[in-house]
Amino acid sequence: MTLGKKIVLSALGAVLVTTVAGLALQRSVIRKQGIELNFSQMRAAVVEAENVRESMSQLREAKAFDQAHIDAELKSASDFRKTAAYNTVPVVAAWRAIERVAKQEDFEFRVPKIQPRNPQNQPTDKEREILNFLASSNAAEFTEVSEQSNELIYARPIRLTQDCLICHGNPASSVAGNGRDPLGFPMENWNAGEVHGAFVLKAKLDRVDKVVQAGMLQTMMWTIPLTVVIVLVFLWFCRREIIAPLQLLIENIQGASQSTTLASQEISAAGCNLASGASEQAASTEQTTASLQDLAQVAIQSSTSAGRAKHLAGEAQAAANASAIDMDRALKELEAIEESSKNVVKVIQQVDEIAFQTNLLSLNASVEAARAGEAGLGFAVVADEVRRLALRAAEAARNTTEMITRSIEDSKRGVELSRKVRRSLDDILASGKNVSLAVDEIAIASNRQQEGISQINAAMREIATVTQSMAAQAEQSSASSTMLSSQAETLDQAIEELSVLVG
Repeated sequence: MTLGKKIVLSALGAVLVTTVAGLALQRSVIRKQGIELNFSQMRAAVVEAENVRESMSQLREAKAFDQAHIDAELKSASDFRKTAAYNTVPVVAAWRAIERVAKQEDFEFRVPKIQPRNPQNQPTDKEREILNFLASSNAAEFTEVSEQSNELIYARPIRLTQDCLICHGNPASSVAGNGRDPLGFPMENWNAGEVHGAFVLKAKLDRVDKVVQAGMLQTMMWTIPLTVVIVLVFLWFCRREIIAPLQLLIENIQGASQSTTLASQEISAAGCNLASGASEQAASTEQTTASLQDLAQVAIQSSTSAGRAKHLAGEAQAAANASAIDMDRALKELEAIEESSKNVVKVIQQVDEIAFQTNLLSLNASVEAARAGEAGLGFAVVADEVRRLALRAAEAARNTTEMITRSIEDSKRGVELSRKVRRSLDDILASGKNVSLAVDEIAIASNRQQEGISQINAAMREIATVTQSMAAQAEQSSASSTMLSSQAETLDQAIEELSVLVG
């Protein structure tokens, strides 16, 4: 069954229920009003009878009747109920007035009494309950709707007045002096104000039900067409303002649901790929982290080795500095030796010159000794010896000069070599300084590299954590997208069912 039919049937059911409830309520109200109207008619009839009774009592007190004629007629009459005396009794006048109204309104009229003189007025069990209630409660009236007996009961108490005591009062006050009233009935010794009877009117509920049915039929005559018109208008309104927008909304929701299904499938596939890639990335990140840890160990070892190399380079530079100082000293000594050799050469040259001069002098002395003859032999011998000494000194000077020359040349070569060595040591010192600086830079770079690797390692650990979290979230996203896809399929089914329901 479509939603439109359900709405129409629900509306029709609601209208019918409302109509039935309204009719039931109206029936209840009309019935209640009918009952109250009947009670009002009964009350009016009894009140009118009580007014007749009071008027008759006032006429009797005013002696408006021919009492002598009434008494004479009463004595000669065979049935007191047909006499004027009976008709002038206030209570009798009252109930006869009620009898006329009861016949007109189709009421059942009764005058039940306690100790009635007329057997027809003997109360039933229900009337006896009413009389006891009126006598004990001092109520002005009694009303009852008896569903069991299907009737309305209205009762109003007959309270004795002073004129009632003529017939029902103290027997000692009897007019005839025999304890009987003027009609010949024994007096009951009742008192004014007592309740010994009641005017009871009864009406069948059928008369009320007939009025209710007539009202209900009249109401249904215009309710049924109005209900049909309301249902038709509601059906038109439902199709235009509810079903049509719902169908359009269903179409929009269905399109959105299909898009959601496709998107969820794409998200699910992307989530699976992302989860797989995240897992692979997590594994690669773990491997990279392990490699970085190994690299960090290597960097630590390189930093340690760079520190040692820096220390050794410092020691080598210190040794090179000491060697350079020693070389400077040796170079200075060699230069001093060279200078001394030059001075010695000069001295030897002077000695050679002296030997040459001595040789010349000895030659001159020999010449002069030869010229002197024998006197100069001894001087010639001395001159020869001097000459030999001069030659030997010149020979020695030449040898020494050669040796010193060679020594000077060797000193020059030694000085030159020492200078080359000094320059080499300077180069070594410069290279050592460069090596030391390079080692320092290597050590600093190793420390920085170690710190960088440590930071990279920490970053890689964070990346690994984030990657694992991303992998978990990707798996959750994949599961959520799968669930979303399932929910989208469920939504599609619900939309199809709703579409069928809406029609």
